[in-house]
Amino acid sequence: MNIKNEKVKIYTSHHKPSAFLSSNVIKPIHVGKANSYNDICCTGDNTGENISFKNPFYCELTAQYWVWKNDLSSEYVGFMHYRRHLNFSSDQSYDEDVWGVINEDVISPEYEKKFGLDESSIINAIADYDILLPKKWSVKQAGSKNNYEHYKISQHLHIEDYQSAIDSLLYLYPEYAAAVKEFNTAHDGYYTNMFVMKSELFSEYSAWLFSILDDLENNFSLRNYDAQEKRVVGHISERLFNIYLIHKEKTIGLNKKEIQRTFVKNETFNGKLKQAFESNNIPIVICFDDNYSLSGGALINSIVKNSTDKDNYDIVVLENGVSARNKSRLNSLIKNKRNFSIRFFDVNAFSEMKSVYTRAHFSAATYARLFIPSLFSNFEKVLFIDADTIVESDVAELVHIDMKNNLVAAVKDIVMEGFVKFGAIAHSDEDKNETAKEYLINVLGMKDTERYFQAGLILFNVAQMNVENTYAELMATMKSRKFWFLDQDIMNKVFYDRVHYLPFEWNVYHGNGNTDDFFPNLKFASYMQFLASRRKPKMIHFAGENKPWDAPHVDFFDNFMSYIDGTPWQQEVINRLYSKVNVVANNTGSNQILFQTKVKRKLMPYLNRYAPVGSKRRQHIAKTYYRIRRMILG
Repeated sequence: MNIKNEKVKIYTSHHKPSAFLSSNVIKPIHVGKANSYNDICCTGDNTGENISFKNPFYCELTAQYWVWKNDLSSEYVGFMHYRRHLNFSSDQSYDEDVWGVINEDVISPEYEKKFGLDESSIINAIADYDILLPKKWSVKQAGSKNNYEHYKISQHLHIEDYQSAIDSLLYLYPEYAAAVKEFNTAHDGYYTNMFVMKSELFSEYSAWLFSILDDLENNFSLRNYDAQEKRVVGHISERLFNIYLIHKEKTIGLNKKEIQRTFVKNETFNGKLKQAFESNNIPIVICFDDNYSLSGGALINSIVKNSTDKDNYDIVVLENGVSARNKSRLNSLIKNKRNFSIRFFDVNAFSEMKSVYTRAHFSAATYARLFIPSLFSNFEKVLFIDADTIVESDVAELVHIDMKNNLVAAVKDIVMEGFVKFGAIAHSDEDKNETAKEYLINVLGMKDTERYFQAGLILFNVAQMNVENTYAELMATMKSRKFWFLDQDIMNKVFYDRVHYLPFEWNVYHGNGNTDDFFPNLKFASYMQFLASRRKPKMIHFAGENKPWDAPHVDFFDNFMSYIDGTPWQQEVINRLYSKVNVVANNTGSNQILFQTKVKRKLMPYLNRYAPVGSKRRQHIAKTYYRIRRMILG
């Protein structure tokens, strides 16, 4: 039988960022996409006709349903898992463990070749068979007598649910009674919902299966099940699959082939994001955790407020534990904005981040910037902006810059200039007592120390990085030693002499409360550039420990509040600021009380606009204020 490659599609189910197989006939699909704000770099099961929202209960069946309803052109369809695959090679003699799988360490080109996970091997394995199945597995390996008992004694499963499914099956298809009995009393079966079959057979099976599950939904309940117990429908479907096959073999016969299956022990990630818009796509990357959601929200709101209609803004949040609540809030900022998209990607997908060096207030997530050339390799340019910033201009103008063959565009770091001038000691836990200047020259290889850039805003020339394989150099440098300013130093080392320097207005320090102490001591020309940039900033960077949501005395506080105003975090910020005021008051002293009065004077205009006197919102804030005050003052 001559089968064309494009007529075979085998879908691998993924619920989180993971490694994709390279064959064109193997298609990754994001199961349960309807319940997730995150992008994992593949098609979701939530388009067209779907039951994606049922994934916590139906498991990989949401992918099967999607394929049944939406893939109408394939001659063969199949299903595997993100780290369980069928062995399509001619060698079916590999050692298996007690669960009937071949254990392998990682997905790699060698792994794919070994187990025939390529177009040619898959087509040859299919030949003219009706169905390819994993080798039967005996439940005796798990200490069970037969399939029915195995379900009954399995952890997280309840036999009454399976019995309800059998009742639904026999109500709809009484002719399956013999097949039910044969499977229940047998000691082996085809488990894991993995197979490849002819499309007409798959369509018939799916119609049969989902009709039973529809009836089952009306005849059982979850009874406060935990997350594992809720996967009940997925487990039941494995048994129904076997019953269906037994009946088909008894009635019309099946030309079937059994092959081995594998299990990959270590999870890796190799996915690539795609552009959200086909044209005029402006990619913007921000990285933060749940604690910085309000700051990230202010930044995104500032991007929206300063945008134009001619460009499409593709915002990707590299997130580390951002709650579903805050993801929903962030999405609300672009409601009814057709030229905006917000996606989320879990930075923990990068396994290399598990062993990176951190110090002081830095977290491992700061290294996420180094993975942009890989994750966004399908893009030409990508703009990264720190979460503790706001913009006062349209960021699209940056993406339109002609970078020539420079690898990044960024603003020079005048704080590092100060460290060099004042002889600051570089701290990197490498047991070397080097000054900042010595460190930049000896460790980062910077002949000209004034070329050090600040990484709060970076435009990545991804297309050029693809040509030069810059990502590999970034990874090698990251693993080579400990760096003072972590990933910022790594980028300065790798990108040295390949930087397009932006005007200072694109990364304006708020001063961190020491505007009049540190900066006037810089080189006079640098100080003048610093002052000039603050007159009309295009990006304001709240670097340092004094943030405007906690410290209302910092420079550009009003700018920040203008972008928090009207967002879901507005009241939270007001409450935080009032709590800080009362901490100051509790420390007493006339100067501190005067400071408290000054802070209240700054906050009051926002409070009066957001919660007018006499409003319910004002009453709620007042209650919160006095509750916090009582907690502090007693």
